[in-house]
Amino acid sequence: MKQPTFLSIQPWAGPLAVVALAIYGAPVLAARPPVQVSGTVTAVEGRQIVVDGVSYPVQLQGAALQQLGQVRVGTRVDVVLSGPRGASATQVTAIRTHHGP
Repeated sequence: MKQPTFLSIQPWAGPLAVVALAIYGAPVLAARPPVQVSGTVTAVEGRQIVVDGVSYPVQLQGAALQQLGQVRVGTRVDVVLSGPRGASATQVTAIRTHHGP
């Protein structure tokens, strides 16, 4: 005779687990640290910043587009990305310049 499992005895346990993961798991996933790239600005083209030869689009909303206007070629920067490097939807959300040498 087959032993009953918890899910066969309590059919609501599976959907309840999915709901619990959705509620409590989302903040954990959203709390991942932002991706940051450091380097030297090699070009500023429209709403793109090029850091060490790699081009990154800058978000239209937020402070990053305004910060882009203050950046010059040769400036050392940290750019904060909205997602992983190389992903097509990733954009620059913040630009921090290094002061001094």
